[in-house]
Amino acid sequence: MRKRIIYITITTTLIASIGFVLASNKSKIDAAAKPQKITAIIPVKAWTVKQDSFSTSFTLNGTTLPFREVNISAEIPGKLVNVFVKNGDRLRAGQIIASLDASVYAAQLRSIESSIAKAELDIERYTRLLTLGGATQLQLENAILQHKSLLAQKKEVLQQIDHMQIRSPFSGTLENLNVEEGSYVSYGSVIGTLIDNSSLKINVYLSEQEAFKTKDGEQVTVHSTLLSRPLKANISMLSGKADASGKFLAEINLDNRQNQLKAGMVTDVTFASGASESGLSLPLSALVGSTKQPKVFVVNGTTVSQKNIKTGIVTTDKIQVTDGLQPGEIVVTSGQLNLENGSSVSIIK
Repeated sequence: MRKRIIYITITTTLIASIGFVLASNKSKIDAAAKPQKITAIIPVKAWTVKQDSFSTSFTLNGTTLPFREVNISAEIPGKLVNVFVKNGDRLRAGQIIASLDASVYAAQLRSIESSIAKAELDIERYTRLLTLGGATQLQLENAILQHKSLLAQKKEVLQQIDHMQIRSPFSGTLENLNVEEGSYVSYGSVIGTLIDNSSLKINVYLSEQEAFKTKDGEQVTVHSTLLSRPLKANISMLSGKADASGKFLAEINLDNRQNQLKAGMVTDVTFASGASESGLSLPLSALVGSTKQPKVFVVNGTTVSQKNIKTGIVTTDKIQVTDGLQPGEIVVTSGQLNLENGSSVSIIK
């Protein structure tokens, strides 16, 4: 009996020991399966929000265009008997460029002038005979009508002869002359191009914000790598309606009488040069997301929170904040990729 009690006691003790060991191991396994979360402290760089000044000027590029450019063409068909100019010639307004064969019209003119002279004699004769009773009023009136008709015919022929001379419509430089003496031209045939570069036009396209900052007649500055110094110009026209892309056309008028530039050159046009306004400033590196929906991380002690902001003027290195931040707040400028709301941070220099 005594031995039996001893065996039972030893067995019970072994079972209890094994249970204790198993329970202890299970606690260790559960602890390993649920590791303690360690909060990481992320090093970041930061910037203190402050007031700053922003240049409101902006620069857009455009291509120079001639003030005036026309294709010179024949108004009536005919054979060119004279070409008085060559490519590159500087022409004055009204200068004869070429002339067509006008021999047919010259013959018509001589015939009409002879008929006019006869009609004038008839009027004189019928007027005298009418007072003597040798002619009727009707005969005199017919002679007068004939005379008027001949004068109208002469005017028409003179116009035709004038059209046989192709003239420069304004002062400019002749280019692309493509005819020679003896060539036959038809109605509307282009014989060359006349370009007036005494002033140049520069067309640039403004965004909505830029258009509202700009006025007709405002002075702008034109830059080119070919210029020794920038040139002053004026806005001659600002469109009141945006095009399909949402841009507003501004036409710049540049005095080019000194021939500083030629048509077809690319230039930079600076608007509102020297103007500025103040506002809260942030480095561009502080922005998270796009400039249309900008956000920043604001440092609150040792943690950060994300804020939506509104922006204004953007330069090459900074941006104006119009809403969402206050002076003195600290925003993250480097390390945002590792951040979320509530992240712990340490600011590094």
